Amino acid sequence: MNETNPARGKVMRPGLAGGCSRWMPIDMSTPVNKAAQGNVAYRAAPNGVRRCVLCLNFIGGSNACQVVEGQISPDAWCTVWVRRS
Repeated sequence: MNETNPARGKVMRPGLAGGCSRWMPIDMSTPVNKAAQGNVAYRAAPNGVRRCVLCLNFIGGSNACQVVEGQISPDAWCTVWVRRS
């Protein structure tokens, strides 16, 4: 164990941690794996006023979802539902 400069470790550790925690750019051109309908409790009926057509992830023209795979009914609902603003 090197005891010649014990303060050096205290200076180096935060610097290394800060460098490792920076955000990395994401390549959005690569297809993203979507969740299976069964994994997000997808159901054909809405949950009260919550339904896919009002969800941020719903792609209306193609009845698709950005997060869930397969055809999506506008009146369906799942656990990844997020209110469209």
